[in-house]
Amino acid sequence: MENNDNDNFVTLLADSTFKYMFKDYRDFFKKVIKSTTNVDISEYELYNNEINSGNKARDYRLDILLKKDNDFIIIEMNKNADKRTLLKARKYLYAVAGGGLVEGEDFKKMRTILINFNNSKYKNDKEAISVGYDLRNEKYNDVIDEIKIYDIYLESLENVRYNGGNEKETYLAMFRAESFEEMRNIANGNKEALKVVEELERLSENDEFRVLYDAEKMRRKEINSARLDGYDNGYDDGYDDGKAEGLEAGAKAEKISIAKNLLKDGISIEIVSKNTGLSEDEINNLLEELNS
Repeated sequence: MENNDNDNFVTLLADSTFKYMFKDYRDFFKKVIKSTTNVDISEYELYNNEINSGNKARDYRLDILLKKDNDFIIIEMNKNADKRTLLKARKYLYAVAGGGLVEGEDFKKMRTILINFNNSKYKNDKEAISVGYDLRNEKYNDVIDEIKIYDIYLESLENVRYNGGNEKETYLAMFRAESFEEMRNIANGNKEALKVVEELERLSENDEFRVLYDAEKMRRKEINSARLDGYDNGYDDGYDDGKAEGLEAGAKAEKISIAKNLLKDGISIEIVSKNTGLSEDEINNLLEELNS
């Protein structure tokens, strides 16, 4: 459902929001993830997330990749948590786990964890909040602990308000909020949750972040539109390479549109260039066009 009440609202389901909040307000995500999965991310740092699966489609990117020594944590914000999206996330997991095992001739032990924030319910238990998976031998109950998956199901947290004893549920319910007012209602006086709302409101006024956030919304709309077209036409993956090329052309047009709107709002050429991927020459041309 689109949020029409608060044009400045930014959702916690966006990976751009996570990246900025992780830098300045890590304690919130640390608490959410620790309480839900028992994974401690406090010593992890944001790592290069430009790992590509080989497919031309532009959504084949990691959302969040964290690193500590030889260990990695992948965090996926799945606003549309369909079967294809979850399979794609597992492919990321295997790619990361397999990519860092050997350096030169020395074997490097590492642990790779995938955490999915799914805006859906678990099909086998509609009340389940978190479901964990590992590699286990059924006969001997022997576990290989180098790979672990956690699926967090946010739709199971409907109509949640803080009541003094449901901190974990309160924090998770805030991910699905569609306005700052709804977030405050969920927080219901919880100081930590209200700090998150204040931080998000501050972030929504950050010009550089706003460019990234709006660009992410644009990409998601493109991807969802292509998937719907693909499903209607019988494509299992939602689109083929031809559609991916069409998306690239559409993406450039959307970048230009975003850049024009930002320039109208007085955002500097440098910031617009940095966050849309357009060159400063291209943006200067757009500025001349707007002023003509």
